[in-house]
Amino acid sequence: MSRRLTLAFLIVALFVGQSTGTVLTEPSSPSKETAGRNLENVDVRISEILVSASSEDYNGTDWNGDGDIGSSSDQFIELWNAGSAPADVSDWLLDDIAEGGSAPCRLAWNTTIEPNEYIVIFRESSRIELDYWDGDTATISDNMGNLVDTLSYGEEDSWWDTSYVKDADGNVSKKSPPTPGWGGEETYTVAQNMVRCYGLNDNVHSGAYVLKGRIVPMTGEADVINEGHILIKDGMIEAVWENNVPSDVVLTNVPIHETNGTIYPGLLDLHNHLHYNQAPLWDMTPHLSENNRNQWGGYNNRYEWKNHPDYSEQVTKPKMLVHSGPYWNMESEAMKYIEMKSLVGGATAAQGGPSNPDDSYATVLSRNIEDYNFGRDEIHTKVTELTSDYVGNHIKTGNASGKLDAWFIHIAEGVDERSRGEFDILVQNNLLVGELVLIHGVALGTQEFQQMAEVGATLVWSPLSNLLLYGQTADVAAAKAAGVHITLAPDWAPSGSKSPLHELKVADLWDDEMLGDIFTDYELVEMVTSGAAIATNWQNEVGTLEAGKAADLVVVDNIHANPYRNLINAIDPDVRLTVVGGLAVYGDQDIMTALKGADTEPAGKFGKAVDVTFLAAPEGAQTWASIVENLTMAMRFDVEEMTAAFGDANDFDSVTRNMPNVGLDPWYTYGDQRYFNVLNGSGTANFQIEMSKLYDRYYDRDESLPPVLAFEVVEETAPEPCDDGTQPPCTEVTDPSDGGGDNTSPDTSDNTTVVPDEVENNPGQVTTPVDLTQAEEDDVAGQALLLLVVLVALMLV
Repeated sequence: MSRRLTLAFLIVALFVGQSTGTVLTEPSSPSKETAGRNLENVDVRISEILVSASSEDYNGTDWNGDGDIGSSSDQFIELWNAGSAPADVSDWLLDDIAEGGSAPCRLAWNTTIEPNEYIVIFRESSRIELDYWDGDTATISDNMGNLVDTLSYGEEDSWWDTSYVKDADGNVSKKSPPTPGWGGEETYTVAQNMVRCYGLNDNVHSGAYVLKGRIVPMTGEADVINEGHILIKDGMIEAVWENNVPSDVVLTNVPIHETNGTIYPGLLDLHNHLHYNQAPLWDMTPHLSENNRNQWGGYNNRYEWKNHPDYSEQVTKPKMLVHSGPYWNMESEAMKYIEMKSLVGGATAAQGGPSNPDDSYATVLSRNIEDYNFGRDEIHTKVTELTSDYVGNHIKTGNASGKLDAWFIHIAEGVDERSRGEFDILVQNNLLVGELVLIHGVALGTQEFQQMAEVGATLVWSPLSNLLLYGQTADVAAAKAAGVHITLAPDWAPSGSKSPLHELKVADLWDDEMLGDIFTDYELVEMVTSGAAIATNWQNEVGTLEAGKAADLVVVDNIHANPYRNLINAIDPDVRLTVVGGLAVYGDQDIMTALKGADTEPAGKFGKAVDVTFLAAPEGAQTWASIVENLTMAMRFDVEEMTAAFGDANDFDSVTRNMPNVGLDPWYTYGDQRYFNVLNGSGTANFQIEMSKLYDRYYDRDESLPPVLAFEVVEETAPEPCDDGTQPPCTEVTDPSDGGGDNTSPDTSDNTTVVPDEVENNPGQVTTPVDLTQAEEDDVAGQALLLLVVLVALMLV
């Protein structure tokens, strides 16, 4: 073969090798120097553990010398090199029981155990808690995760200041005093050969990738990028662009993922009670006599429905029995399931978690709004009744100092004067502050809304829960006219939506049917994205898709030409990807595999996958399959199963008596026929509006729709002037405080988007899918082919 021909073939091969336009797998990372170390002649064993270390009050020993005496610091795990050669244990994994207990840690670099020598790792460093009550197993694995050795002990077996030791034959006995870090008969008052062990960080994103699709940044109605790119690096949005890559952006070895979807900021849920949400929608008829119900057939205030005879068995006991230690003790599993329900609906942060959250769920999956986020923890919540003697000095101090981000409080949840009067207490006690996030406000009218607008307070609107319980919801027309900042949230599973994605449809239906369409599609989407971020003072961190903000986002299939109607109309199967802090946690299997490799599990219906295993968190090895299996069993509340699991609980008979098979609430609204049956059968919810329209308008469709052919070019909507010629907000609206006034306002916007039942007549909906990247890829490919032909021709001449 001639040299020219050989060179021509080489050029062809070079072009073929470089012709891939996008990458759908992460580039392989270089292996660590220690990966696959030769472990021959290495015999490392767990030789001693201390579970019960006495405190200072009981003459305990400060074994690690940190000044903190007791089990929380002085529990330890000791390793012994029983081999004949030095053992490099750098980066080895120390842990307790698999799929439970504490998060593992990695031994410090440059840690070598000489033959017949010991090292010791204390809980103060490892954060590994050895469980006295249920027993536990200490484990050591090599740097590749291969199990090397274990040491186990039984429940309630440990003695104070007495360690478990394992001899060369593997026999375990008890020894006092402990000998942390040494063997033989030597005696020390402090541990020897202490080694640090560092927590994992697989719950923190590192690396970079690009998502490509229609981008809805929520920085302005007309700011949509129909063919855009988002660079995500180390959990943050590094850049957003349309055609030309910014000059300061380097994409070497950065994979580009075509989403074939529309990318939004992650939705923010500003009103929930998350720990109740393993239970399904409560099928309830108000227990009050008809004479004592309000004019819409519902309750008068939130203090009445808690006395319903079924409330305990359907709402409070499922939470207590599943979460609490004396019973099923599945708070970790339940909260992961509940947070995933939010993520399924595109919500990347939610309010209303447990007041003392456990790291097993608080450090993974969705953000918990009241917890530590973005370097601060300045959000407060009050759920109980606001009484006249409530001072709230922490709110006043936070407001005065500027440190308070938000104060979530339930006010006026009901339609009576008792409910409305709670607002007066806010005013009288100087608690009407700009950081106020007022939840519900059903009984409020124009006067109260004007006062809220004057200080910049926020209203959280939860229409579905309001309609189910009271038959009425907040007068958002009056709130909008007064200039109140309005957000939208689902409340809890017993009487609300599964996520903000469904609550958008309830709000849209109420707006269309009852208010005369006063909210544009953009305004509705604002309520769960950028507007919600403003309410929490998180607008510098999330809520919009901009460089420098956290990579919290959701990708939705392209089902509508208008990007805002696209989200409102989207149902569960349409959610293509949910990302929190750069970590893909839920989505379609193809894109989850592209982003995560094998680190996913199939989950639910519709070809979805999840990632819930984060070893950086306690109990982080729990799989999705085990979570669902355990919760499904627990929510049956089978007497025999409960007796076997916690029959020795002191109050077993009283808390389990008459417990029905409540059942685990399904993830998805789409396909949850019971959910729609309960909505449609509620006389209270249907008093003013036909709830069956929710299903007919949004959910009576195929699992997937054909993608749109062309996107709508969105322009800013100019506000319609008020009746008096002034610009909004308009000041004259109907006051609902008369108990049954018309909640409609004049139509102030022209919203011409099309609802799903008209989709076959909508030119924005088409049946032919289109790859929006094909044109530019074809252009590049054509240029490359032309150059290839020229070069080959020159070589052969």
